[in-house]
Amino acid sequence: MKVRELASRVQKFHDDLESHFALWSQSLQQPIPDYPVRNVEKLREQTNSLARQLGTLRAYIERFMQSTIMTVMGQRWDAYDCAVSNDVSVRKGPSIEAVLPQLQQMLGRLESMSQDEEIPLESKGSQGRPGTVNIYNLHGSHSRVNIQSNDRSVNVSSITEQQVFSGIREAVGQGVSDASERKVILGKLDALEKSVHSDDFVSKYKEFINIVADHMTIILPFLPALSQMLGR
Repeated sequence: MKVRELASRVQKFHDDLESHFALWSQSLQQPIPDYPVRNVEKLREQTNSLARQLGTLRAYIERFMQSTIMTVMGQRWDAYDCAVSNDVSVRKGPSIEAVLPQLQQMLGRLESMSQDEEIPLESKGSQGRPGTVNIYNLHGSHSRVNIQSNDRSVNVSSITEQQVFSGIREAVGQGVSDASERKVILGKLDALEKSVHSDDFVSKYKEFINIVADHMTIILPFLPALSQMLGR
């Protein structure tokens, strides 16, 4: 496949996945997101189309990008497969958010190449390369979240529960434009943080998820960590 055609296909896959992400996020059940409860048929059509596109592009993606593997609480999955499937929200949301920047990186590399260059179908040097790994593990008396992402150039770091809530505050501050709505959401977040390790945490979690429902994409990356707090 020539660079020009591949770039066009990757761009379409990216745009279709982005549109799917928007509809999927609006269709999740509340108060605790799990699977979509609205627009089910439309979402199925989108995932079928995305899966076919991924089937065509997979070998090229592996040629240009390291494979994306995500891990939560010992479970591992391929972010691309998850992104185009009807997986549970705590896996699918972060997977899509990992895949979209990778596709942009691939498009950037394609832009720097001769548009008439022929790209072999076989992947190049994919064996033995470390894939992207995102790890969200709460552990220890002062629970931490370990996050590693090689492809996205994020260094390994340990994040305490306090830093998880700080990250959510920052995301809400940047992503919720209405001041009054933002104040209410942050108030619920404060109550949730204060209830960590108490019997009130589950009810405060539900209250927070319910109030932030219209901005679910903002907190999706933090849901794996919050879900682990539920189980502690």
